[in-house]
Amino acid sequence: MIPSALRRSLVLLVVLPASCVPKSAAVSSSQTASPSGTVAPLLPPPDAAATGSAGAADAAVPAQHVTLGSEGWRTTPAEDHGFYPVVDGLCSELEAVRVGKDVIVYYGGGGNPMYADQGGLRLGAASFIALRETGLESIGAPAIASPMGVAGASADDFWIADSTGSRSSEGATIHRRSGGKWKAYGRDQTNLHAWLDGGVIGSLGFATAYGDLWVEGSSTKPPAAMTQNMWFPSLAAFPSGDVLVVGGLNADGNGPGGPLIARHWAPGGKVRQLALEKLLPPVGDETRADVYEVAPDEVYVSRAGVVARWDGKDFRRLGKISKGARVERLHRAASDDLWVTTAGGALEHLTAAGSTPATIPEPFASIDGFQFGSAWAVGRSGKLYRRDGETWNEVPLPKPVFTSGGTLKAKRVRALAKDDLVFIGKYWEKGPFWRDQELHTVLFRTRPTHETLRCNEPDPENNNTHLGQGFQSWPPMATAACKTPFAVLARRSNAAKGTKPDDWPRLRAALKSHTELGDVALVDFVSGDRTFVGVKAKDLDSAKKLVELVAKRERLRPEIVCGDPAAVRTLPLDLATGNVVAK
Repeated sequence: MIPSALRRSLVLLVVLPASCVPKSAAVSSSQTASPSGTVAPLLPPPDAAATGSAGAADAAVPAQHVTLGSEGWRTTPAEDHGFYPVVDGLCSELEAVRVGKDVIVYYGGGGNPMYADQGGLRLGAASFIALRETGLESIGAPAIASPMGVAGASADDFWIADSTGSRSSEGATIHRRSGGKWKAYGRDQTNLHAWLDGGVIGSLGFATAYGDLWVEGSSTKPPAAMTQNMWFPSLAAFPSGDVLVVGGLNADGNGPGGPLIARHWAPGGKVRQLALEKLLPPVGDETRADVYEVAPDEVYVSRAGVVARWDGKDFRRLGKISKGARVERLHRAASDDLWVTTAGGALEHLTAAGSTPATIPEPFASIDGFQFGSAWAVGRSGKLYRRDGETWNEVPLPKPVFTSGGTLKAKRVRALAKDDLVFIGKYWEKGPFWRDQELHTVLFRTRPTHETLRCNEPDPENNNTHLGQGFQSWPPMATAACKTPFAVLARRSNAAKGTKPDDWPRLRAALKSHTELGDVALVDFVSGDRTFVGVKAKDLDSAKKLVELVAKRERLRPEIVCGDPAAVRTLPLDLATGNVVAK
């Protein structure tokens, strides 16, 4: 049984470039201290399991800029309160993780614990896309059931850990994208770190409670003595080859409870063991230490409200949080200059001179940007804040583009550079005449991209519990000023491919006898991986009437958008009879 202290939600890694990191360099281009001592909860298998044997090639898909949707069927993102929408829609478990100068954006993978306490989870394998400085870029579609970590140098060379729901190494897979190809390895899937020669190093597998460092993609491997007799050691590792593990010594084989130690190794050197029990004494059940890595000579370790610093040669105590509050996350401003989020959402400034509580408007759920001198935070209420001097000022949130009026709440914020920020938000969408609401997720950035994409939809019959796959072009919602209002009425299921498509008899029955609508034709069109049907309306009121009529008869999610799709099939209707007019 894994101790309850280890069942904290996974914090996805902020990863580092794969080139060698000098002693003064930070772990990533954002230089955010990242905790590597957490363990993901053991969850039941998600809906879709990844497959792949060691060394098997998943796909060979070269990176390419996402093709813009047609002129009448896409959204060109506009600035709104300093932000631009990147992706929006049914993007459950949406995340953005930095790899070098790029960002890997993904959604899905029903086992991701980052939303474990927020509801609205959907099942389905994950979908990935790269967000570069120049915009969104396709990177292929590996079969990944549940992303458990990302590490690498760039969108051209990175790794993804995948949990298939098994508690053994045999049920785990890691995937690498390099040279435009995906390759799968049967490996344990936790705590990825970019490593020498573009490889990856990991630890904390579900198959063993003791140290089990492993390496893929590099001939350099740490000695087995690094984790010998250590209970779930926390790992800090760097592309320079430096490795630091911290954990309880378990010489008698009876589980946790032994003295806290650290071991360090670098290629060509010997394993050094250092005692940490006196420097970081346990308090109550707080026996496990969390590791926050920045550079080979700057690693912070916290336990029970006390923080110590590794300088590449030795440990020293940096300070203690007020009232011994548990450290939830460290945020680096500079060397030995940390901002600490505590378990209660409070914020403290910790330096060698001591710890000072900060005044904040509300408990914080997410915070970043101190390393660039421009800190941002998300409050537990869903408000977004920016720090100006000693004051946290609320920042107005932008409006999602694919909503008819949902209220956005921010969830997480990531600082990529001084003037480059992304944040993830959620809103409940309930379109005109919908019977139920849907939880949508959106990613915003302070820099523009070429097009705002929508997450693909699941089959209509699985809409309440499943996810779609991939991304699609989609137009914005229509307003009274729209010149091309279009009522999207229904989606066709992909579950029975090969079946001859019908002529939407249920929709025609709903519109029958409503001759006041004038000339009406059902228009089939394709967006993403799905066929939709809708009607071109003469104005917004006519579109609302159309969706009201079909929503009364069918459990549909009609939308009124401002767009003009390319028709795959057009079915003119005789509204008096509800029949298709013969051509």
